[in-house]
Amino acid sequence: LGSMLLTIGTYSMFFGWPYAVGIVGLTVIHESGHALVMRHFGIPFSPMVFVPFIGASVAMNQQPRDAYEEALIALGGPVLGSLGAGAVAIGAHMTDSQLLYAVADFGFMVNLFNLMPIGSMDGGRITGALSPYAGVVGLGVGGGLIYTGAIQNPIFYLVMMAGTY
Repeated sequence: LGSMLLTIGTYSMFFGWPYAVGIVGLTVIHESGHALVMRHFGIPFSPMVFVPFIGASVAMNQQPRDAYEEALIALGGPVLGSLGAGAVAIGAHMTDSQLLYAVADFGFMVNLFNLMPIGSMDGGRITGALSPYAGVVGLGVGGGLIYTGAIQNPIFYLVMMAGTY
């Protein structure tokens, strides 16, 4: 709870309270997707930990039994997160709220970004469960995005460096 409040406070300094609460709320929904799948498989997990401008995490306290469970746990976050963003988007359309459109856009983009097959991101965990060589493709795609200038975010550079590990 403390790291979540710190994250809301940090984001609010740049984006305002309503947007900060919205994007952290969607992050909670995303991480809850992972936690729900872990609970389904009986895998104990840690509380959610938030790091401003990096994201959040729910750590497994025990390894999944097989690659299938690993892939489903990784997929749980983007699925529930996208459903949450979809619900916010419906609310935005019903009320014509620019705030809700922005929060929904954030939710869709973060869940899509998280599916890139790189390192410890959800897409990397999903493809890593399928093949140990899938991460090489993800690093190639990520490197291409950096090389062409499509992504110029320093946090993405950190994700790429961590993905090479």
